Amino acid sequence: MRARAIVNPNSSRGRLARAWPEVHARLQAALGPVEVAFTDAPMAAARLTREALRDGVELVIACGGDGTNNEVVNGFFEPPVPGGPDVRVGEGAALSILMLGTGGDFRKTFGAAGEVDAQVRRIAEGTLRPLDVGRVDYVADDGSPAARYFINIASFGVSGVVDREVNKARLTKLFGGTFTYFAATVRGLLRYRPTEVVMRVDDGPELKLVVNTAAVCNGRYFGGGMHVAPMADPSDGRLEVIVMHDMGILDLLKDPNAIYRGEHLQKPKVRHLSGTRVEARAPAGAEVLLDIDGEAPGRLPATFTVLPGALTLRY
Repeated sequence: MRARAIVNPNSSRGRLARAWPEVHARLQAALGPVEVAFTDAPMAAARLTREALRDGVELVIACGGDGTNNEVVNGFFEPPVPGGPDVRVGEGAALSILMLGTGGDFRKTFGAAGEVDAQVRRIAEGTLRPLDVGRVDYVADDGSPAARYFINIASFGVSGVVDREVNKARLTKLFGGTFTYFAATVRGLLRYRPTEVVMRVDDGPELKLVVNTAAVCNGRYFGGGMHVAPMADPSDGRLEVIVMHDMGILDLLKDPNAIYRGEHLQKPKVRHLSGTRVEARAPAGAEVLLDIDGEAPGRLPATFTVLPGALTLRY
């Protein structure tokens, strides 16, 4: 099996770059020869993944954080045209992940520990499973139509503001992912003004909700360990939609750890929906920002769809 690691050396404030020689040695001890390509710019991982797949690589290992995962997943497809078809690159190739980023949320859906040795063992065991992929058609920051794939969670509202705060953070990242996201959430709550959003799931009725955060989930965790969708299964061909709505600051501050325990769903201002297509739009002039696997590419209106079993995950 021919394997290539797509490595983000800036992941976790450069920790991966410093640790890479040892990490690479462990991967090769477990898998045999592993080729390496380092990212050097935003979305470079997507380009490097396409190059690897066209070169005949059979296993692509995303090495970094949730954002690196997202870029690598996008590399398994041709760049999507808004409203256009999905074109897969490298049929038959598999994806693995080795996560050392700020959040590390996607691996938690599979109960995977964060230690390098544990993750390398999971990759080496070679368990293959189908992996659904989400797609978002949305409005980019410059106002143009855009599209992007995701494997974990795409969301909007406070989370879109938090994502931008995390990406700006420097000092708080020294204290780990959970603290970084918690601090960014506090700042996001102070900045974000809840906005009425019109949502529709599949052919259901339109819902008008004053959204704090709405998460469209393929995986179960986001925000540095928030267990937002305990029921999500990334191989069932569905998206779980968790909407926190009409909450004031007191609602949000009362038992803020409930979402880390997955107990927020019991609250009256949290709604759970499930489907294969989600549409969301905000009033004219309102800016409701997106967060897609920890990346911040744009805003509503957006349409979220699922591509069942579009990838094979070795993890």
